Amino acid sequence: MAFDNIFKIMMRELLKSCDAKTEKVGTLLLEIDMVARCDRDKPVLPTIPLITSHFSSDNLLEYKSEADKATKESLSKLLGYVGLYCNQHGIGIDEARERVTTWYISAKRPSFLNGLLASKIAVMASDAGVYDVITGFPCPCRVVVCDELDMTDANIPLLALGSVETVKKAIEQLARAGAEMRRNMGTIKSLIYYFYYDEVKDMTEMKQFTPADIRRNVKHAIEDIGIEEAITDLGIKRVVEAVGVDKVIDAVGVDKVIDAVGVDKLKEAIARKEAKGASSRKSLKKR
Repeated sequence: MAFDNIFKIMMRELLKSCDAKTEKVGTLLLEIDMVARCDRDKPVLPTIPLITSHFSSDNLLEYKSEADKATKESLSKLLGYVGLYCNQHGIGIDEARERVTTWYISAKRPSFLNGLLASKIAVMASDAGVYDVITGFPCPCRVVVCDELDMTDANIPLLALGSVETVKKAIEQLARAGAEMRRNMGTIKSLIYYFYYDEVKDMTEMKQFTPADIRRNVKHAIEDIGIEEAITDLGIKRVVEAVGVDKVIDAVGVDKVIDAVGVDKLKEAIARKEAKGASSRKSLKKR
């Protein structure tokens, strides 16, 4: 779940021009990891050019992290979503090829991929790490293997969705990238710091990111995910550190916070808040 949240936040951040969001389909309300719906009359910002350069107007994206089991059945499930999505959005079978593209984004190479290549059900695309699935299905389907992508600035967002070793290489690449890329990836590098903390905390490249920037970006991201879900991903102590004790108490109650951080830490947090409030009031009086 933690890595799914990195994917969802990243897509929403970088695919704003396509109104990217999680979407439910069908009467059972099955959830597609991400739908990027683009306006054909407006340009798509090339924030992730490897995929956006091949976008249709409706793009269905599914992500499998290193911790997930990427199976051929899960690829079938993504293709199954297409019928439900088309029905829900009034897209006929004769329109699907022009309007819809499915994207199966996997951190590492799925075990089923070699079999699909051998049987000619999938073929290599022109970009390293990208494969076209030839199913006869009425819309294009692409498999993207993050671990196999070229190590370039343009691929950093997708490399950051790879396995741990690829994530580390993405951070090294980001440290060498231009200022605009580093700025655009602010939230993402902060999420990497929090979600991969044990693996990346000692990297020289991570030390150039200021703690204040990391805290600010993560605070917004956690509020976006939802505090309770973030606690499941990160643990209550890390979430308290990121968003503050008040918001965590509001979400899960004071007893759980005390169990996690202890009464003394809770008192310290309350004292800091009161001191900050007093300082703000004093400042207002001076005005």
